[in-house]
Amino acid sequence: MTVVVRQAEAGDMDFAVPLLLDAGEHLLIDIFGNGERERAYDFLITAWNSGTGQYGYANHWVACIDEQIVGIISSWHDKLPAQFDRDTLTSITDFYGLDEAIDVVMRSQTYTIALNPPLVLELAIGHLAVAAGARRNGIATSLVRFKERMAREMGKLSVVLDVHTGNKRAIDFYQAIGFKPRQEIPPFMQMTKGVAPLG
Repeated sequence: MTVVVRQAEAGDMDFAVPLLLDAGEHLLIDIFGNGERERAYDFLITAWNSGTGQYGYANHWVACIDEQIVGIISSWHDKLPAQFDRDTLTSITDFYGLDEAIDVVMRSQTYTIALNPPLVLELAIGHLAVAAGARRNGIATSLVRFKERMAREMGKLSVVLDVHTGNKRAIDFYQAIGFKPRQEIPPFMQMTKGVAPLG
């Protein structure tokens, strides 16, 4: 079984967006659905198709087995263009309208105060999910290893991530592949793993 990781495309939507929602279901439904899963899903579809910003397809990579999408991951770093954040906000205001978008941003702030952006020599990863029927086949590990190689190519010295403190299965997985807790700001734990520089 060969796992191929590639840049996501707009046409991956039907398989990728459900995985994206799975990656942070509680958080995303709270922020973008105000408790309604379908509303959050509809927003993610729109944001995915826009291509840009935090939830656009251009900032995601998918894992495939026999061309079937079985996993997803995203990443960001300190050198993202200023347009990245504007595109994320635009995707929110375009979908919700200005008044409701303010509510969405306010709900988001209750979580983002516990999250730290990556430092200069770090690559942050997130939105990691694997399809239910494909788990325990090394797909999540393949996605993380892909991002570790990307970090090296970018001259980064570590990969960082934030995981919900209640997600013991995810924490155990990350520790098993070499991540160590760095700090905990409820409801998240930040974990980090050093990567050897190229050459």
